[in-house]
Amino acid sequence: MSSAVVGRVGNSGSVAERLGGLRWSDLFASLYGANSPEWQRTLGTWAVLFHAEGRSNAEMLAAVQAISRHTPVPQFPTQFLDALRLELRRQDSSVREATEAKRLAEIAKPIRCKRCGDCGWVVGVPHVEFVAGPEWLKPRRSMAVTCDCGLGRHIHGRWENAQPEAKKVLSFSEYEGRNPHWQTQMELRRVEVAAEMAAHEQQHGAPSWRRTVEAIVRRYANADR
Repeated sequence: MSSAVVGRVGNSGSVAERLGGLRWSDLFASLYGANSPEWQRTLGTWAVLFHAEGRSNAEMLAAVQAISRHTPVPQFPTQFLDALRLELRRQDSSVREATEAKRLAEIAKPIRCKRCGDCGWVVGVPHVEFVAGPEWLKPRRSMAVTCDCGLGRHIHGRWENAQPEAKKVLSFSEYEGRNPHWQTQMELRRVEVAAEMAAHEQQHGAPSWRRTVEAIVRRYANADR
């Protein structure tokens, strides 16, 4: 093996970026002196094997480079094959860990848009065809509109390009232009529902589900004392 070649390859940066279009088998032959006819046949067999497993040239280049840092460096074909598979497993593990870390970071990220909760949609607003001024007309149907945040604008653009004219969706700013009283309508409905529930409880008592919830709350409250 050429220590000068290993030193140059083993420095910083991505293997694929530094080596461009170099095939991993050519790098292997250069690093480890695998130039004999027997080695060339072995590398050809491995190339077919790893291609069938869906390995990319970039993955193989990184694995070949990583083997040069093994102590001791493999000497025989079976040792090299085991070392290649070990490095590929390490790559897979790193990718999984990075993906999971990104997922957890997204979960822990504080909500940036309080209007849509970072989902891109504002749901449950009074339907524009069932309002008259500040009044939300029965049967009080609701609708969803795209938010004006970055995600909402992205969704709106994709929806606009994918849907026929009859299914066009309103953005939140367009919705507010057509129904500026939406907050008043929703607040009046909230007060109305609260009054309806209070009247129902006066006549029929609290619903059974509420009694169950209250009993559970009391139980846990007592457990903390």
